[in-house]
Amino acid sequence: MKPLISIFRIALLRVGLPVALAALVTACGGGGGDTTTVAVTAPVIANLVITPEAAYVASSPQTFDSAFDFTDPDGDVANVTFKILDGTGSTIALETAPVLEVDGLKAGTILGQVAAVAVKPDRYTVQIYVTDAAGQQSNTLTATAHMVAYPWTGKRAGPALREYAATATFNGKLYVMGGQRTDSGVVPGPSTNLLEIYDPAMDSWTTGNPMPTARMGLVAAVANGKIYAIGGRTDGFSTSAVGTVEQLDPATGLWSTKNPMPTARYFAAGATLPTPLGDQIVVAGGESADQLLSTVGQYNPLTNAWSSLNALPTARSQLALAESAGRLYAVGGYADLTSQWVGTVEEYDPGAGSWTPRAPMPTARARLALAVLDGKLLAAGGENVDRSLDVLERYDPTTLRWTIRTPSLKTFTRATAGVVNGKMYVLGNALTLEYDPANEIR
Repeated sequence: MKPLISIFRIALLRVGLPVALAALVTACGGGGGDTTTVAVTAPVIANLVITPEAAYVASSPQTFDSAFDFTDPDGDVANVTFKILDGTGSTIALETAPVLEVDGLKAGTILGQVAAVAVKPDRYTVQIYVTDAAGQQSNTLTATAHMVAYPWTGKRAGPALREYAATATFNGKLYVMGGQRTDSGVVPGPSTNLLEIYDPAMDSWTTGNPMPTARMGLVAAVANGKIYAIGGRTDGFSTSAVGTVEQLDPATGLWSTKNPMPTARYFAAGATLPTPLGDQIVVAGGESADQLLSTVGQYNPLTNAWSSLNALPTARSQLALAESAGRLYAVGGYADLTSQWVGTVEEYDPGAGSWTPRAPMPTARARLALAVLDGKLLAAGGENVDRSLDVLERYDPTTLRWTIRTPSLKTFTRATAGVVNGKMYVLGNALTLEYDPANEIR
C-alpha cells in the first residue's frame, strides 16, 4: 500500500476572478539515500477521485475532496498543475504550485481539497498533472465537479393567507380552494370558499369563482375534465363536518352541487383512480365528530353516486392519498386524536379490493403534502413533534423503498402539492415552492 504523504489544498473555480493555489507536501515514507545514477524517468499519476461528484451552488464555498496516486522513480516531483474547464470546454483556471519536502519519495497518495467559490451551475472538468525537477511532465488525470442549482425555488405566494386548503391540478395550473384563514385575528380562523389559481409558467395568481360552500380540511380531485371539492368542515370546530360535493367546470368557471358523501368528514385524503368506466374519486380516512375514520368511499362522477370500498387497515386523520400506476397509497397522518404521528403506508389494489401495508415513511408525520412525479411518491413537509418540517422523502412503488431527498427551503405544514411539467409545487400559508427533480443530487 502506498503511504499517505501529503495535504494538497487548492482554491479554484472562482469564475472570472484570479485563482490562488497553495500546495504543501510532507513526506512520511521511503525512497531516499540511493546515490546510484539512474535514467531520468517521468512521474506517473493515477486514480484521481473527487468527492462529492456533485454539489449545490451556494453562497458559501463548497469543498470537494480530491486524491490521486503517484509514482516517480527519481523521487523528485516538483510541482502540481491543475486546469479547470467549464461546460463549454473553456479554461477558467490554470495554476501550478510547488510540491515541497518530498525528500526523495518515489510513491504515494496526494490528498487535496478543491473549493468551488462563486460558480454558476455547470459541469466542470478538473485536469491534474505533476512535473518533476527535470521538467518531465506526468500523464494528465481528469475528473468532474458538477455544480447544480438547488432543486427548491421560492415562487410567488398566493394572495390569501390560509391553511388546510385543497389543490387540484388541471391543464397546467393549480386550483387552490377553501381552507382556514390565518389573517382574521381570530383563532381558529374562519373557513373560506376562496378559489385561487396558480399558473407556474407565468408565476402568477388569479382569482376564480368561489365555492358555494366555505370549508377547510377538504379534499380536491380532478375527474373526467372536472374539478371536485369534497367534504371538510365549515368552521374551526369538529362538529361542523360536511359531506358536501361541489363540481367546478374549468371551461365555464361555474360550480354545481352533487350528491354528498354518505359519511361527513374532514381532514380526509382523496385521489383520482382511473378505471375502464372513467375516473373515480376515492376518499379515505379523516375525522367526524372527534372520531377517527378508517372508512373509504368511492364517488363515480358519471353516475353521481357513492359506494363503499374496503376500509383502511389503520384509522387515521390528516393523512395523504395518491395514485400511481393504478394503485392508491395512503400515507402518514394521525392514528390518534392526541398527537400519534405515523409513517404508515398502505397500498390499495382495485383489482383485489384490498389494502396491503408497505414500508413506512422514514419520518412519521401528519399534515404532509403528497404528489406523484414519474410514478414515485414525494412526501413533503408536514408536522410531528416538530411543528413544521422541511423533509422530502420519495417512495418508489416498484422497489417498495423510501429514499431521502433534498430538504425544502423552508419548513411547512398544512400545505398541499401538485405536479406541472415535471415539477412539484407546494402551496401553503404565504408559501409557494417549486421542486425540480432534475437538480436532485441525493
